[in-house]
Amino acid sequence: MVGEHIKKVSCGILLFATLVTFSFAGRLFDRVVASVNGEAILESDLKLGMLFYNSANKQEVLSKLLDVWLINQFVQGKGLSVQEEILDQNILRLAQFNNMSLEELQKELETEGLTLKDLKEFLRREMIFSQGIYAILIREVDVSSVELALEKYKAGEVVVKRVVDVITVEKEDGQKVLSILEKTRDFEEIAKLLGLNPERLSVERGMLVDSLDKEVWNAKVGDLVFAEDKDHIYIARVSEIREEYKGKSIEELREEILLKKLEERKKELIENLRKRSFIKVVQ
Repeated sequence: MVGEHIKKVSCGILLFATLVTFSFAGRLFDRVVASVNGEAILESDLKLGMLFYNSANKQEVLSKLLDVWLINQFVQGKGLSVQEEILDQNILRLAQFNNMSLEELQKELETEGLTLKDLKEFLRREMIFSQGIYAILIREVDVSSVELALEKYKAGEVVVKRVVDVITVEKEDGQKVLSILEKTRDFEEIAKLLGLNPERLSVERGMLVDSLDKEVWNAKVGDLVFAEDKDHIYIARVSEIREEYKGKSIEELREEILLKKLEERKKELIENLRKRSFIKVVQ
């Protein structure tokens, strides 16, 4: 059965949790189990929801589906949609993850009284509910400098790192390096002429060899610096100076705050939509 075969798979904005091993006897009579502002939620939607949300609790899943329907109705007319190509790709990846062809997945669904079309429409709604809505809500949410400063304070000790691009050259090629430097000081061009691939490192003070570490930490962003030891010549460029808080950068802290505020705004929206909507559950 579908519930016994579909495993965990990540498809970009789609996440299929490990599904519970239960099944439904016989073919599905697709009756209406609830409605949201006159739009029906069918037995097939409830069945897919129980599989998707890994729950045998019908009331819990139905409550979740009510929220999904409310959000989908809210975004109508706001220019938000899920491309057919993305849906098709995710269904194909889901089948491949479970070592199935699309035809085999379709047969598994049919044993539950479901179709690929049912799955596709369910995923369309779920994608808008779980991710697409944020494209609208993000216009209403911002992270202030005060919020960011507070999060930095809570995160604790600041660690300053430098992001450095490094070309490591054998000492015997020193004359070649000098010849190239007479022609150009462009980092990418130097690497190309040497036939070497630069390595990008994110380092704290003291993590590089002594001679290079000193030059890097005295340099500004964009500076080209040189150092050597008994075996190698180092050509490095400081690309970024970054502050991290318990291993998190400012950008990561900002994203965490933003996601939290978006989730809170989404909950508020659902509560308001429930108050203003006509919801009917059929027992």
